[in-house]
Order: sequence, then C-alpha cells, then structure tokens
Amino acid sequence: MNKFITLVKGDQMRMRKYGITYASLFTAVLFVIMIQLINMNSIDAYFPLFIFIDATIMSFLLVGVSMIFEKQENTIKSMLVTSISKHQYLLSKIIATVASSLLILILLGAYGIIFKNLSINYVGIIGAVLLTAFVFSCFGILVTYISNDFTSLLMWIFAYSMIMIIPTLLQAFNIITGNWFKYIQYINPTQSALNVLNATVMPIDKTDFIISLSYLVILAVVLYIFAAKKFDKYSQKELGGE
Repeated sequence: MNKFITLVKGDQMRMRKYGITYASLFTAVLFVIMIQLINMNSIDAYFPLFIFIDATIMSFLLVGVSMIFEKQENTIKSMLVTSISKHQYLLSKIIATVASSLLILILLGAYGIIFKNLSINYVGIIGAVLLTAFVFSCFGILVTYISNDFTSLLMWIFAYSMIMIIPTLLQAFNIITGNWFKYIQYINPTQSALNVLNATVMPIDKTDFIISLSYLVILAVVLYIFAAKKFDKYSQKELGGE
C-alpha cells in the first residue's frame, strides 16, 4: 500500500512538473468566469455541463499527456524496471487524474454554492465525477497506447470530441430531438456521463438514469481490464521490445 501511495504522489508531482495541474486549474478559472457571466441567480441547470467537460475530455487529456511526457523523458522506462505491477502503475495514473477532477469539482462547487445558490446532491455529484473520470481516464490510457506523440494524442481527442461530445451537446441543448437520436445516444458514454451528472441537480427520466449508470459501471470494468491487458505490449515497446 505504501508503494502505491508513493506512486500516486509521484504522478501528482509529475502532473505539477509538466504543468498539467496548472492547466486544469486555469480551466477551472475559465469555468468560474463563465459561471459569473451567466446572469442567473441559480446555475443548477448549467453546473453539470462544466463538470461534464472536466470529468470527460479533461480526464481523457490529462492522463494521456502525463503518459506522453513520461515517454518523452524516458521516465516510464525507469518505472517499468522497478518492482511495481501494471495494476499499480495504471491505477496510480487513474487515481491522480480522478483526484484532479475532484479538485475542480470542489472549486466550482464551492463557488456555485457561495455565489450562485447552487443546490446539488453532494454525494451524487462526487460519485458521478469519480465514475466518469475513471471511465475517461481508461479511454485516455488506451488512446495513449496507440499515440506516438502529443500531436497524435490531440488528433484522437479531436476525433472523439467530434463523434461523441458534439452529439451530446446537440441533445443537451435540444438542437437534435427525437427518440431515434435518444436511442442511438444510449451507446455514447459521454451522454451517459451527462445523464448521471444531471441527475444530481434535476430530475431525469428514471430509465435513462439506470441505463446510463449501468453502462458507465460496465465500461469502467471492461475498459480497465482491456487497458491492463494491452499494457504488457505497450511496456515491451517502451522498453525497446518489438
């Protein structure tokens, strides 16, 4: 356990060293400015959208950037020759990223509660952020396996945003409506994430919530198992193997 805690602290230290933590905090400041510009007494309806962006695409990006920097500085080679297991390595990356999302939630939540009369299910939003950030950290790890550099990682994230996030936003703002689109969106993990986050500030359809929550839990398990399985090939490549 001590070794694992050291790994998590090391990941958080590297996130600060590479500027990833500061980039995340800068994003939080931008969100606070946007919340301030929303000329409404309550921001309940908008708050999940800000948390959604951080817990999905930022988690995806942060874990990927962290691993790409490790490759470029050959830090990962030093770590892979130690006695740490692949599960300790992967979970330390995921937990460090999830912790970053929780920090953003605390900052934005505190601002919303103090200045914008935010009314929210505290336990629900913490659970939703933990689950969502975990799932999208796993996505980020898997994409990093097939990304040669930072540019390649960004291209994958851009492609994901076009295919998954834009349809979710179009549905959220009622630009595209209709049951056919809603049914297609059931297989979109970003829509599931938004449904679960929305449920912490407003009533949503019970069926949508159950399907979305179940889908994210299944994805968390399946994606982590897949990431652990593919890690062996990734580590061999980084150590100069095939």
